[in-house]
Amino acid sequence: MLRVRLLLLTLALLFLLSCKDKRQFTVARIKDAAKLATTETVIEKVVIGNKTRKVLKIFTLGEARFVCFSEARVKSGIDLKKLTKDDVKINGNQIELQLPAVEVINFSYPFEKFRIDSTLLDNGFWVSINVTDMEEFFRMAELDIRAQLPYMGIVESTENKTRQMMEVLLRSIGYQDIYITFHKGTQLIPKVNLNGQEP
Repeated sequence: MLRVRLLLLTLALLFLLSCKDKRQFTVARIKDAAKLATTETVIEKVVIGNKTRKVLKIFTLGEARFVCFSEARVKSGIDLKKLTKDDVKINGNQIELQLPAVEVINFSYPFEKFRIDSTLLDNGFWVSINVTDMEEFFRMAELDIRAQLPYMGIVESTENKTRQMMEVLLRSIGYQDIYITFHKGTQLIPKVNLNGQEP
C-alpha cells in the first residue's frame, strides 16, 4: 500500500513538473516571437496651410496658401514582455492566451517624405509663408495623424496578424485547441501637447 502511494506521489510530481516545464517552454517561445508580431502602416496626408495679414483685425491685406504631400509610418505591435503567468492557461493540448494590448512601437513623420506642391504655393504681395510657418503646419498635421490613429483599423489589423502568427506557432509545438484574446489598451500612442513634448 505504501509503495502504491509513493508511486502515485511520484507520478503526480512528475506531472506537475512536466506541466511547469511545458508552460515555461511555451511562454519562452511566445516571447521569442515578439518581433514578428508587428504591423507597419503607411499614412499619406495632404498638409494645407493658410496665412493672412490683416489691418486692425478687419481688413485683409493678403493671403498666402501652402500645400504639401507628406507620409507618416507607424509600426504597431504588442510588448510580450508584459505577458504574465495569469495570461497563459494550459490544459493538455488546449491553451488560452491573453496577449497585451496593441501599442505603437515607432512613429515617424520623416521630412524627406514631404513634397511641396509649388504649383499651389501662393504667396501674396503683403504676406508669404516662411519656414517657421511650414514647421507649424507640419506639427499640427502630425498631431492630427496621432489623434486619428485609433480610428484607422491599426489595432484590428495588428491583432489579426498576431493571432494568425501565434496560432501557427502554438500548433507547431503541439497545441490543438487555441484561444487567443487581447487586453484592451487605454492609449494606442502617447499624446503630445502643442509644444511637441510628451505630457
